Amino acid sequence: MIIKKLSLFFLISLLLLFSVSTVSAQDQTPSAPVYIVQSGDTMYTIALRFNISLNDLITANPSINPDVLQAGMEIVIPGLNGVSGILNTESIPLGLGLDDLARFRNVPKDLLIKLNKITSPAEVYAGSNLIIPQEEQPSYMAGLGKLSPQHSLLQVAAEKSLNPWTIALAHQQNNPQIILSGEMLYSPSKEEVPPPNPLMPVVQSVVLSPLPLVQGRTVVVTVSTSQPVEISGALNGRSLQFFPNGENEVVAIQGIHAMTEPGLIPFGIQVQTSDGNVLRFQQDILLMSGYYPQDPPLSVDPATIAPENTKPEDDLIREIVSKVTPQKLWQGMFTLPVDEPVCIRSGYGNRRSYNGSPYTYFHTGLDYGVCANLNIRAPAAGVVVYTGDLTVRGKSTIIDHGWGIFSGIWHQQEILVKVGDKVEPGQLIGLIGGTGRVTGPHLHWEVWANGVQVNPQQWLEQSFP
Repeated sequence: MIIKKLSLFFLISLLLLFSVSTVSAQDQTPSAPVYIVQSGDTMYTIALRFNISLNDLITANPSINPDVLQAGMEIVIPGLNGVSGILNTESIPLGLGLDDLARFRNVPKDLLIKLNKITSPAEVYAGSNLIIPQEEQPSYMAGLGKLSPQHSLLQVAAEKSLNPWTIALAHQQNNPQIILSGEMLYSPSKEEVPPPNPLMPVVQSVVLSPLPLVQGRTVVVTVSTSQPVEISGALNGRSLQFFPNGENEVVAIQGIHAMTEPGLIPFGIQVQTSDGNVLRFQQDILLMSGYYPQDPPLSVDPATIAPENTKPEDDLIREIVSKVTPQKLWQGMFTLPVDEPVCIRSGYGNRRSYNGSPYTYFHTGLDYGVCANLNIRAPAAGVVVYTGDLTVRGKSTIIDHGWGIFSGIWHQQEILVKVGDKVEPGQLIGLIGGTGRVTGPHLHWEVWANGVQVNPQQWLEQSFP
């Protein structure tokens, strides 16, 4: 009887041990990673991106309606062995290639390649969106600057009071001697810091916002430095105009032409220090399509599309908007140039055909119809720098807002300001009309950013800078 009881005791003990072991093993199994849904995502595109079947994705997310996804939702991604945590989509900042991105985000390079199906490092460029895994307790890295030919890793470690092996491991190398001159060095950080840039330590940060770039939109280039420097630069071949924006910080506001071919466009800056040292940085940046539609074909007075009339007028406008005022005259977001209720007759960027021409034209601003009254109001503070009657634009007013930003007010019935007038947001400056190249009465409002017409709607929705 005693033997039977002992046997039963040992059997129960073994079962309990097996149960505990099983539970323990289950507890240690990492949960499937969670993807944060982005605008425009569908279950099909998510499944395609992660190379999993649509059925498996839907089955792993029984509480989610596969036909109704919203940005910010969390979707469990099955079948990614060895991957856990949150899968964020991140726009790649300036100055980081695939190797540096892996080190800065403390993510194995092979994992980045696997998640994003990268076949070549050339696929990673500023503005491209990559999936970046993030653990529940993320670890951060800080850039220490590039390893120069005059310094060894041991010297850098001594200067920073760091263990050279710490730097090597942050560099994702098991041997410090493998790190080559010119490569960016990293070390663990207690908190998240801005991504490093190739011009460290003179330049603390170079930021283009927003990324990726989009046809017809306005981009702000912000450069912060550790000392006073002279800065110049160019975006897609157009020279940037930098203006002081606080101590050792400058900004440039640049428009991207609506007809620029999508793809990679060049960006570069040059920094000259007080001792004459010159630093340069160049990188291609992704430019995306604005997906502008085609307006119905328009019939207009042939004189308003004749080159002998349009070219001198275009040259006049470009000359006016090229005269940059170094002071910023506006504050905050721009305001509507008409009274409410508002009705937009044609959007910015729409491709246009006149009198049977190919769709080689685009709409350079926003057209407001007559929906409340005829009042035209200044969208922001500035100085009137032009008024006149033009063939294409009709009765026209141009307002200089400073820093290379201008408003064009076209097709007016009456102009109520004169050159030299200072205007404030909401001030009555004219009346809507039908002069120039029009098919009916309306206000055409356009915004120029460093010599390029951009989407005014963006200026109604955010402050620059």
